[in-house]
Amino acid sequence: MIFIKKNESYIVINMKEYFIPVVVGLLTLLPIVGADDVSVSATVSPYISYTVNYATLDFGTVSAGSSSNTPTNYDQTAGELNATIDANDEYKVEAYGTDFTGSNTSETFSISNLKMDTDSNYANLAEASATALSTSSQVIETNIAYTVTTHYHGFWLTIPSGQAADTYSSTVTITYSLV
Repeated sequence: MIFIKKNESYIVINMKEYFIPVVVGLLTLLPIVGADDVSVSATVSPYISYTVNYATLDFGTVSAGSSSNTPTNYDQTAGELNATIDANDEYKVEAYGTDFTGSNTSETFSISNLKMDTDSNYANLAEASATALSTSSQVIETNIAYTVTTHYHGFWLTIPSGQAADTYSSTVTITYSLV
């Protein structure tokens, strides 16, 4: 309350009656602040990185004319041959190799005698669905979901009939890339 002296008497002004309406009136005279919507966007770049979790395949001692030989240094039926993948988009796996060359002779045999299969579940690896490798890149599997972070490998080697006795070697290149 405010007391104002006028002609020897006081006038009482009730603040609630006058002050609040005055303030509200002043606020309506002030400019109103507007709001605008702002569109926000970002583009995430696709990526892939991978590690093949083995460095050698040893098929041991095999016979000329034999087929369906599997590596002896890893148990592919237990998922020991695999790659770890980190990707944010679908990917594929490709492979190629050099022809097998004898270490003591000049004998060779084709890399196409080596088959490779891949799958997100090692129990699904099968020679029947495997791809014969070549000296040029072969697509082994494609359109693999980026949520698959462990990818299993299976290999089967056929030794041609009459192949000369020797220790043969080849180099296989395995590549993961985005589709």
